Amino acid sequence: MGTQVCSIYLLDPDRTALRLTASRGLDRAALGKVTLGPGEGLTGTVVQEMRSLAVEDASAHPGFRYFPETKEESYKSYLGVPLAMRNRPVGAIVVQTADERNYSQTEIDSLTTIAAQLVGVVENARLIESLDRADEGSEFLEEVRRWGLPTVDLTEPATPDLELMGSPASPGVAMAEAVVRGTPDVDLLDADHDYQGEEAEIARFRDALALTERDIVKIQRAAERETDEEHALIFSSHVLLLNDPVLIKRIEANIADGQIAPVAVYHGLEEFEKRLLAVEDPYIRERVEDIRDLRSRLVGHLLQPGDRGPQLKDRIVVAAGIPPSLVVELKAEGARGLVTERGGATSHGALLARSMGIPAVTGVPNLVARVAGGEIVIVDGDAGRVVLHPSDSAQVAFHEKAQALAKLETEYLQYRGRPAETSDGVRVALKANIGVAADLDIARENSADGVGLYRTEFPFLVREHFPTREEQVRIYSRAYEAFPDGDINFRLLDLGADKFIRDASIQVDRDPFAGYRSIRVLLDHPQVLRDQVQAFALAANGKPIRVLIPLVSVLDEVTRVRELIEDALRALGGSYSESELKLGAMIELPAAVEISRALAKEIDFLSIGTNDLIQYALASDRENSRVSAHDDSFHPAILNMIRRTVEAAHAEGKTVGVCGEIANDPLLAGALIAMGVDSLSLTPSAIPALKLKLSSIRIDRLRGEFDEVLAIGDAQTIEKRLGELLRDGAG
Repeated sequence: MGTQVCSIYLLDPDRTALRLTASRGLDRAALGKVTLGPGEGLTGTVVQEMRSLAVEDASAHPGFRYFPETKEESYKSYLGVPLAMRNRPVGAIVVQTADERNYSQTEIDSLTTIAAQLVGVVENARLIESLDRADEGSEFLEEVRRWGLPTVDLTEPATPDLELMGSPASPGVAMAEAVVRGTPDVDLLDADHDYQGEEAEIARFRDALALTERDIVKIQRAAERETDEEHALIFSSHVLLLNDPVLIKRIEANIADGQIAPVAVYHGLEEFEKRLLAVEDPYIRERVEDIRDLRSRLVGHLLQPGDRGPQLKDRIVVAAGIPPSLVVELKAEGARGLVTERGGATSHGALLARSMGIPAVTGVPNLVARVAGGEIVIVDGDAGRVVLHPSDSAQVAFHEKAQALAKLETEYLQYRGRPAETSDGVRVALKANIGVAADLDIARENSADGVGLYRTEFPFLVREHFPTREEQVRIYSRAYEAFPDGDINFRLLDLGADKFIRDASIQVDRDPFAGYRSIRVLLDHPQVLRDQVQAFALAANGKPIRVLIPLVSVLDEVTRVRELIEDALRALGGSYSESELKLGAMIELPAAVEISRALAKEIDFLSIGTNDLIQYALASDRENSRVSAHDDSFHPAILNMIRRTVEAAHAEGKTVGVCGEIANDPLLAGALIAMGVDSLSLTPSAIPALKLKLSSIRIDRLRGEFDEVLAIGDAQTIEKRLGELLRDGAG
């Protein structure tokens, strides 16, 4: 970076002091002696607010604190980046130069990447030191035990332009007042609210029940109107909970014991929540989100009698998690954006937000505690950035970016009907990833070349029972109405990881690395597979039937699935036969990559699901925001696996597509085209933008140097080199 100083500051175990621990450039005599309090000086600010800080002339900054023992008076510029482990501050890394300097965003990003690597080294060293000194006490291990405690001091004054980073879950920008979805702490509920007597408190509770049910019915109707029936069904569990006599009896018993209605509701639902969390079944645990949402709604009505709760229209919703029910509600109510503490960019809720066009950022640490309802928040779903307390200048910058994006959207529209073609004349089919029926209209409007991946899980997730074969026929028929030629790849039901059904007869693993999911589940429940395949055939009504097998790991799975599918089609009789079937295999596991040539001999086409391939190859659970930094699509292992799969498919005369989210990135899309991928499948709304971006790149140079690129061992270097090769000569 061309700097003269690099220093490391670390927090003491009691977190009351920030100490200069290592430095190249400052006087070494100052090591261990220079200390700062939290928020003191530029570096104290970096650590306390957990944000980077770049200053051209540090001595002129109002927060500057000078320490003569460091002899840093000859250095002007300052850039500090926080070191954080598990969303907790550990310290900071600081660079300085003798000249005044305006650090670029690229340099800030580079130092942030370095900090992410460095913090692991620091924590390992501290752990080893702590274990070595076990006889003298273990300050570090005691600190570890405190990691679950809140890290945000809510007594601190609001900091203008406080920037928080998360995962870019759904593109777009939004600025609006925040609505915080969550239940206040029980101690706050009990404050300043007098008990009005058993009869009056029960009456308040019953009124809140009625108002909450009214809200949910209204949301259901709006969801059906704005999206479709499947989305409306997602709220069925809320209605069942509201009418549960055991729950109502328990809450009213709490009131009879002297609790005010909001506290009685809190404790009544808290007991349900604890019981669900104690059950090992993963779906039962998923229902906790329903419990928390219902508690928030009921308590909201009790604290604001007669009010239907915070309005979501033209607001940004701040929440702990990103369940699909919340995303559907946001779409139906007209919210502008979403920010959550939990969830990854490829979780089911995030994919739903993307398909519905709701800007979203997930995985923002300690978010809910930082935001107050009614304050202005900026969401940048492209960069995964959230800005709290934006200043006037930040708001002006937001409006400028929003206008630039709107201009781009207008430019994208010109590419709707054009083929996807690079500047040197190479064409590729751009297909749509479909998660919900509403995606089909967007895909058709944007001239998708078919459906590369139809995720069939949603109708199963939102019902209390399996959809009947007739219900599935009605749902899948809409795909054939949108794409009459039948170029639709229906993925067989892919349960597990972040997708759970409400039917207790099928148990799947919540942990994606536990492995009991997808085709492994269906092979144990062939009747579910049979009904789904027959629904595909009936919906096709004589058109081609293209079926994708998810999470293939061995050849035997393909053989068994083909036999089950052919039996299901023969059972229909009439004109339905296996001759209409085109069977594909999803390449989502490193094991599938290794046998891709053998798979290509047995099936009709391959489809590379990069979301899961990255997850399993790089051990980065996509629901876990703490490991999102390891979810790198430019990783050489991922690109090499894709290339080997393409070569294997083509060697057997079979086509291969990519249906993961990496197809949205123009550099990666160019790399995939250069490898020979036959089709890319992506979010329907992103198709015109990718067509525009592909028109400005050329792939001939990359094809000639691909071996050298894939030999690079570093993802960042690969990304940089791809940019150089694809953009050079593009005009």
